[in-house]
Amino acid sequence: MADANRQDLRIIGETNSAGGQFGKVRITGECTFSGDVDCTKLSCMGETKVAGSLRASELKLTGEVEIDGSLDAGHVGGRGELEVSSRMRGEHIKLMGNLEVGGDCEAGVFDISGAFNVKGLVSAESLNVKMYGPCRAREIGGGTLTVKRSRASALIHLFKPNTAGDLIADSIEGDVVELQHTTAGVVRGKRVTIGPGCVIERVEYAEMLDIHKSSTVKEMIRQA
Repeated sequence: MADANRQDLRIIGETNSAGGQFGKVRITGECTFSGDVDCTKLSCMGETKVAGSLRASELKLTGEVEIDGSLDAGHVGGRGELEVSSRMRGEHIKLMGNLEVGGDCEAGVFDISGAFNVKGLVSAESLNVKMYGPCRAREIGGGTLTVKRSRASALIHLFKPNTAGDLIADSIEGDVVELQHTTAGVVRGKRVTIGPGCVIERVEYAEMLDIHKSSTVKEMIRQA
């Protein structure tokens, strides 16, 4: 179906809708789609569930979006909670809140302020994470990877134990890697900075390695 023939869809209140192909979809309230959704843009202010997969040039959320299948998008942005049961792909992901992905998450830019739990691989040419809560991934790989804890997270942890921003991953690999409050088995990179609060089993680096005095690195290997 050509884009010019796609109909826009606007939903206000609480309703159910069939899936399908649309132009711009705007939801204010609560909506459940019974199948796959393919649209140019989905804007959600409230709660949206897709009982299938979502394909969109742009996904903008203020609230909660739950996708039972996979997500393929150009730009993903907003505030709230995004849950994808299968894999996720996006050219530019910029989210403030919580991200849950049941498979791999692939992006050109991965910019998260909040927390995430990715059951598979997080792959991004540019990854920038400001942790307000726990962050988990099996593997992280890409070009420039920066993971830091927000100051607010440290303050919240004083009053609510087990809520501090920290990252746990089996392996982390990039060209330039800068980490804080991270626990990992292996970290690989050309230029690696291990900031405060890290516990790393092994670091493999090519050009530069800097380790904060409060962190522990059990094995360091300089690659030829």
